[in-house]
Amino acid sequence: MTKKTFPLLLRRFIYSFPIQLMVMYAKKNKSFLLFWILLFGIITENFGTKYGLQFLFLNPEYLGRVSFTSFFIVGMMIGLYIVAFNISGFLLNSFRFPFLATLSRILLKFFLNNFIIPTTFVFLYCYRIYEFQSDSQLKSLTEITIDISGLLAGITVIIFLSLRYFNTTNDDIQKLFGVNDSDKNDQLPTRDYTKIDKKLKDSWRVETYLSSFHKIKLVRESGHYHPYMLQKVFRQNHLNVAVFEIILIILFLSLGFFGESPNLKIPAGASILLTMTILLMIAGVIRYWLKAWATPAMILILIVINFLSRFDFISPKTYAYGIDNAKNTIIYSEEKLETQYNETILSNDIQHTEKILNNWKQYWKARGVGKPKLVILEASGGGLRSMLFTFKSLQVIDSTCSGSLMKNTAIMFGSSGGMLSESYYRELFWKQKEKLMQDDFSGKQQLIDSLGNDMLNSIIFNGVVADLFLNPSRVKVDGSFYAKDRAYAWEQQFNENTQNLLAHPISDYILPEQSASIPMLVVSPTILNSGGALHISAQPVSYLLNASENADLMQLPSGIEFTRFFKSKNSYNLRMSSALRMNAAFPYVTPATTLPCNPSIEVLDAGLHDNYGTQNAIQFIYSFKKWIQENTSGVVLLQIRDTPKKLKIKNNSAETFFEKTTAPVQNLSDNFLVMQDYVSDKLICSISMTKGIPFEYVLIQMPDTKERVSLNWHLTEKEKKMLLTGIYSKQNTEALAKLKSILITNQ
Repeated sequence: MTKKTFPLLLRRFIYSFPIQLMVMYAKKNKSFLLFWILLFGIITENFGTKYGLQFLFLNPEYLGRVSFTSFFIVGMMIGLYIVAFNISGFLLNSFRFPFLATLSRILLKFFLNNFIIPTTFVFLYCYRIYEFQSDSQLKSLTEITIDISGLLAGITVIIFLSLRYFNTTNDDIQKLFGVNDSDKNDQLPTRDYTKIDKKLKDSWRVETYLSSFHKIKLVRESGHYHPYMLQKVFRQNHLNVAVFEIILIILFLSLGFFGESPNLKIPAGASILLTMTILLMIAGVIRYWLKAWATPAMILILIVINFLSRFDFISPKTYAYGIDNAKNTIIYSEEKLETQYNETILSNDIQHTEKILNNWKQYWKARGVGKPKLVILEASGGGLRSMLFTFKSLQVIDSTCSGSLMKNTAIMFGSSGGMLSESYYRELFWKQKEKLMQDDFSGKQQLIDSLGNDMLNSIIFNGVVADLFLNPSRVKVDGSFYAKDRAYAWEQQFNENTQNLLAHPISDYILPEQSASIPMLVVSPTILNSGGALHISAQPVSYLLNASENADLMQLPSGIEFTRFFKSKNSYNLRMSSALRMNAAFPYVTPATTLPCNPSIEVLDAGLHDNYGTQNAIQFIYSFKKWIQENTSGVVLLQIRDTPKKLKIKNNSAETFFEKTTAPVQNLSDNFLVMQDYVSDKLICSISMTKGIPFEYVLIQMPDTKERVSLNWHLTEKEKKMLLTGIYSKQNTEALAKLKSILITNQ
């Protein structure tokens, strides 16, 4: 290679079409790159690892299995996103490259030269799949090859069909005007960028391009083509591409009407890609049609959507199923709250619960235990992670207690995933005791396998096709029509995973709880309006609202008692699954639930107020202190938590301006649950030092692991195994032995 040749080759490389497209995106279409940066961040585990976003792409699940099919679906969505990236780029930027209009099969050439980012992503994605599936899922090379083949097949099918459509419907300069394409005529002179030419002042400098997978060609002079010919070629191609995007957007949005089909519950990663594809195409179409007015138009559209979202027909609210959500005739005010709590109500509720506790004691008295230990069970939140660990822990604890856990327990509290498993376990004890005991002691794990099924696919799919794009589809539940949103998808999937055992009104628990056939249970989601708790129970529990009888404290009620406050709204007909859904409504993943009053009450995850249920447990002990002293040999607070109780000290010292700006919010977010631990510890310490009440605290916790289990409604098989074996740690084994020795008098 001569000294003259190298600069020429370097220049032609720098000014090659693929390289210049990257430069153009960086200068003109930065938003196009943001989605790619997000995707690269997810698959390389640099973004969203706390919530397990990487597993949605590296281990996609479809119809309960990670397989060729699940990867094929994700591959199709990647293919669609690549197509959207290409055609949006073509719509907005082809005018910068007038030589394109002189080529044959313009879109194919553009796709071919726009390969750098998509190809890099696909290769890196395939490597990460291999790395994850071999290291974490322990799959063989053959199995991994099949998975990756599914991904590549999905990408190939979509890109092939799209290009086939464009090649069939798009016209080039030869079809429109009968003149030869410049890429077929190597006799034309190459474009000279050294001369100032008004025709070229708005064009982007390109000297070489890929004409096929294995052929590089020089950009030829197009000055001999009349400008109107080039414009007409672009106009015809642009119109065809825009129509293609609009049709795809309409098809995607129509999927919301078929969201009930199990086959449409595509992998969550595929739904995320679908969202990005739709947003990219919408932005591309708007910017193409409105040009310089696109940004003001999009701002105006957002303002209009924000205004219209206050109307129920545009952005329907999420409601609880079973109660009357019609007119908001209940006034939510301080005056109304005062009528819900007074000394008479408190006294009556305490007497009512003491009768239940007497029935609970009678069970043990009939077995020769005069003063049994009163067990209060609480479980932490944490999505599917907490659900699986809590349920397995309950099984092992029950086995340790010879199947008497539910009879030992007087009342249950908790948050999110932990409360879901507590409720399900209690339901099984009540309705399917033989099956529960068999599953407990035989180790078959049939119940827990179903409980651990993916819940995220349907949530995100409904979020994409219904919530995000204002799909008006409705569904009939308990005689009323509701939006088919993420909340509905969550509840349907939860009921499916739990054999529909909890899809009934809370009134069904009134008699079983009163007779102490099953423990009492209080669900306490967080009220966003006040930060307090909404106590949902089949029994009156006003004693949970205040922590002291000292009037001088001027103490605010800590929440609202649901059944009493919404009595005129048929509150006892509330579905138990809806109560649990409100209790586990993680912000942004599932929407806040609106309750029928004026102003309306909005409720979210119980973990925002008390992630463990300790506040309720301690308040219960204080409320029944006298009864406990006279009728029991003490209280056992049994706490199950899905994360280890330990202090994690991080180096959060901020050095850069950006770090100093984000550090306060980041630190508060990271330490949110730790701060709840501080409050919980002080409450437990205060009750343990209370005279006259023998108190024992037993902690069952998920041990610290090398790989952190993600906080998500989707778990990998490896994460499930970690959760199911966590109960057998040395610390938990010692805690179980302690619990058994404490409860020996109850046997």
